[in-house]
Amino acid sequence: MARLEIKIRNKNGEYKKYEQNWVPTRKMLEALDIGHENYPDLKELNEKQAEFIASVFDEKEVTKDAILDGVAAWEFAPFVDEFLNKLLGVDPNLEAEEQ
Repeated sequence: MARLEIKIRNKNGEYKKYEQNWVPTRKMLEALDIGHENYPDLKELNEKQAEFIASVFDEKEVTKDAILDGVAAWEFAPFVDEFLNKLLGVDPNLEAEEQ
């Protein structure tokens, strides 16, 4: 079974990996509602994405603030894309070949 993984930097500057082995389908449906259509303001969208990602993990250390403080600004969009691709079962290599 595929696992979801994220790495976020803690206050000491060290990266920690978090894994989630079970994610209900309801979370996938929630993810589909988090987009520019429902959150046209980019700040609000990014905060909602971080909040959603945190909600998928059982570990209490994974919070919206931990993600926003632990992911570099220039890595946030790829971080979210990679997470959502994995959650939704999208193979980014197949998409690249089709384009």
